[in-house]
Amino acid sequence: MPLLQKIEENDCQIAIWDMSESLDALIESSSSLELSKFKTEKRKKEFLASRLLLNKLLPSASISYNKYGAPEIGNNHFISISHSKNLAAIIISKNKVGLDIEIISGKPLRLASKFISKDSHNPLSKEKATLIWCCKEAVFKWHQKGSVDFIADIKIKPFIIKEKGQLIATFKIQNLSLHYKKIENHFLVYVCKRK
Repeated sequence: MPLLQKIEENDCQIAIWDMSESLDALIESSSSLELSKFKTEKRKKEFLASRLLLNKLLPSASISYNKYGAPEIGNNHFISISHSKNLAAIIISKNKVGLDIEIISGKPLRLASKFISKDSHNPLSKEKATLIWCCKEAVFKWHQKGSVDFIADIKIKPFIIKEKGQLIATFKIQNLSLHYKKIENHFLVYVCKRK
């Protein structure tokens, strides 16, 4: 099993999986019967990888989804799941969590006007735009209730990019501390805050 990293910090457990193995290899490692609902091999691999990661962190848990599509595991734990290219990541905690992992690419820079107000974070590079997108996705997943305007509702305080660090986001009127880490050519961002 290609478990790339396991991180325990800030009352959270994070696991990252390299999904470069074949679908057949993933199926051999899993007992899931729910694969038929996914059409593409990529979605099947993402589904299996997230279940295998959860089994590594909390073997007795199973995933269900709330009415907004956010994953839940019960057992007084919260979960967030993310996939990007060949990586899958999950975070679990007894605190409310949100996590995102994104490959650094030009796409967030091209779409920046959809999620960053025009006067903030100048100059904007593809690395910075990817990290901001990742932060906003993590906050959105932490919220778990849909209906969020990424420009108006989620603000990221100005920052300088490092290999890892902490950023401050404001979600509506609430300040949140986000932790980030560069993993290969990806950013991983998570928020973990008590209910």
